[in-house]
This record gives sequence, structure tokens and C-alpha cells, in this order.
Amino acid sequence: MNDPFAMQLTLPVTLPTDETFDSYVDEGNQEVVALLKGIPSAMPAWQDAPSLVSLSALHLPLVTLLGGQGLGKSHLLYALCHQLAQQNVNHLYLNLNHHAQWSFDIFDGLENLSVICLDNIHAIAGHARWEEALFDLFNRVIENPHALIVGSSQHGPSHPAFQLPDLSSRLAWGVIYHLIALNDESRKEVVRLRANQRGLRLSEQALQFLLHHSDRDLRSLLNLLARLDTRSLQEQKKLSVAMVKRELGLN
Repeated sequence: MNDPFAMQLTLPVTLPTDETFDSYVDEGNQEVVALLKGIPSAMPAWQDAPSLVSLSALHLPLVTLLGGQGLGKSHLLYALCHQLAQQNVNHLYLNLNHHAQWSFDIFDGLENLSVICLDNIHAIAGHARWEEALFDLFNRVIENPHALIVGSSQHGPSHPAFQLPDLSSRLAWGVIYHLIALNDESRKEVVRLRANQRGLRLSEQALQFLLHHSDRDLRSLLNLLARLDTRSLQEQKKLSVAMVKRELGLN
């Protein structure tokens, strides 16, 4: 962390403090979680770490978390960044959903960081100048023997939304992990874990009702839990089936 430029880059983004590896239920995704957990402790000489041997062999050191909404892609990137920060590894998180708010030079110099986390890469698909800017960053990382990129996307490299063939080619050079959706039992474990983090007392009956009467994707479910937490505080009552019904407008 002696590079002032790198230190400055890590400052602007505040990530959810409750989205860590401890709060991630990794059922079906144990391999990629183990890989991500091994990155911070392997820095800066990650190429020599036995746990990252699969990455050191890549021409472009890129790990892509692939899948639809609500699978925990952003959660894993947040968790990685929290651990990188704890171990003083210089890094940056960028959510490309917000690319319209930035200038095209935001990628300049990122190859000097140890880890670059790019969330929602699919968001720049079809935007020619952004695709070129990301392609240029990938090429600079190839030339830099120390940087590592971890990204997420809803589109694979061959998706027709990407218009720059060279970018699609570079995206395919990395290793891709297709995240697996949680089953009902694992989703229940996630909600119970998050409720405990919030200090919410959630009865089994209320938990079952919440799971069966709300959207199935995890992000929507956790947003609902946050609203229920607020309602529980406002009403000074334990979270109950009746409260869940009121929040869902089922009364």
C-alpha cells in the first residue's frame, strides 16, 4: 500500500458491510468461493500460490462470475473486497451498472493495482467506447505480471450483446464460474443468517411464509427482509406472519 495512486483509487466506494464470506451460503458454489478466499492471502505473489495455480496459467488473469440476477455475484465481489481491505491489498471495486456517470478514462492505471473487481460487466455490452476501454485495460493487465481481475456478468463472452470481437475474445481467455442457484433449504439458511445479523427474531412460521409468498430471487428476498427489519423497529414488535402479510400487502 505504498503507492499513493493505488490507495486513492480504493477510497470512493462503500460496500455493504454485511455481505462477507461469512454471510454467503456457498451450496453448489464451493469451488469458486474457495478460490476467491485464497486471493487476498496470496498477494502480491499470487502466481506462486498453490491454490491459484489455475489462474497463473492464464494468459489473462481474469475470473468471471457468470449468472442471472440474485445468485450472489455482487455479494462475492463485496466479500472479496472486504477481505482484501482487511489484509491491506490494494484493489478497486467498480459497478459497471453506473458507467454512464463516469468518463472513459476511469480504467486508466488500474493495471497497477493488485486486484481489480468489475461488477456487472454486461452493462457496457453494446457501448462501443466502453467496450474498447475495457479491452484496453485487459491488454494492459496482460502486460502487467501482478494484476488480477475478478468480474461478474450476466452474459458470457459469446453473447451477441458484446459488439467488439476482440473484447469477447479476451473475456473468453479467463476462467468462468457459472454460479448455481440455491435450493429452498439454502435460501432459508440465507434468510435466517441475515435475520440473525440484523438481530431479527424470526419464527419458523414467519420464515416459511416469507419464503413462499415473496419473489424467489435472493436480492429481492433480502430487500424484503430489510424492509421488515425497519417495520419491526417502527412497530416495536417481533417479526410475525401478520407483519410479513402487511409488508407484502396481503391483508
